[in-house]
Amino acid sequence: MDTEALPPCADHPSEAAFRRGCLARESGQWEHAREQFEEAVRGAGPQMLWRVTEACLYGDEAAQWMRRAVVTESEQGGITVDPGAFGILAGDGDPLVQNWEIAVESDEPAAAVTALTAAESRLVRVFEDGRELSPEEAEELWDEFCPPYSPNFVAVDATVPRLWMDCKDGIYPHMARTALRIVKEELRRAGVRQAHLFSRSHR
Repeated sequence: MDTEALPPCADHPSEAAFRRGCLARESGQWEHAREQFEEAVRGAGPQMLWRVTEACLYGDEAAQWMRRAVVTESEQGGITVDPGAFGILAGDGDPLVQNWEIAVESDEPAAAVTALTAAESRLVRVFEDGRELSPEEAEELWDEFCPPYSPNFVAVDATVPRLWMDCKDGIYPHMARTALRIVKEELRRAGVRQAHLFSRSHR
């Protein structure tokens, strides 16, 4: 699963702008960082939004970048994604968390449940960097001393229908991106051509 907008080539204009944005953010130059990130997105396209979101984790701007990133997974006239899907949330002085629920609105709820059930076993093998591994590869990685994070648990609620991922309130944009793509794949496999994916508020 591709999680990079571009090869990490420092002399590519968009990659250079992204790196300048990261450096500016590290030094507290928030406005300059935003300008550089916008330049990177203009040059590299929607995929860069996911990298920028990752670079801005735990900052006030993370939620806005995430909203822009998730809607790039929408397909006009097909399966669309709400800006608040897998949203990064905070409020009332609380720390940032991510809403790890995805619900499906469609005219075929039974097929949506079939799709989410099929997605369930795949999502436990999606890691924080966005990779979806085979069962064998995942087991091998989990046996390592300090493996990258993957969901502790995934469950389907057929009454909505929805699924939720227990990620201990962690914030993992690339994992969310892959999760959206898996759900869309399984919806199409189940015969659902039109649907809307969204996350209900848990605050």
